[in-house]
Amino acid sequence: MSNQAILVMLGERFLQARLNEGLEQIELAEKAGVNVSTVQSLENGKRSVGLEKIIAILRALDKLHELDNFMPKPPVRSASLLTNKNQVRKRVSKRKEDKQDTEPFQWNKSIAASGD
Repeated sequence: MSNQAILVMLGERFLQARLNEGLEQIELAEKAGVNVSTVQSLENGKRSVGLEKIIAILRALDKLHELDNFMPKPPVRSASLLTNKNQVRKRVSKRKEDKQDTEPFQWNKSIAASGD
């Protein structure tokens, strides 16, 4: 679907919402604090209007809650928490001086002999 087709579809939805509320374009414009030409442009899908004006019109139509349907809050992914502010994730390891020198493994002959 093209951007223009989406504008037309959204315009039709705003028109229907206005009609459902029984408002004239001028009434909606006054209630939203925008120009009538903004309401007309939005409903006709001829040109894009600013998001701030769309929010004002949604508020005037008492449909501001519909923004959650438009773009719900995305869940936080654990990887995004680790890479906050573009920090590269690092593997945790002990510093060389913190590592303990261990003796090499030796087979306990008394255990091996008892298994025979």
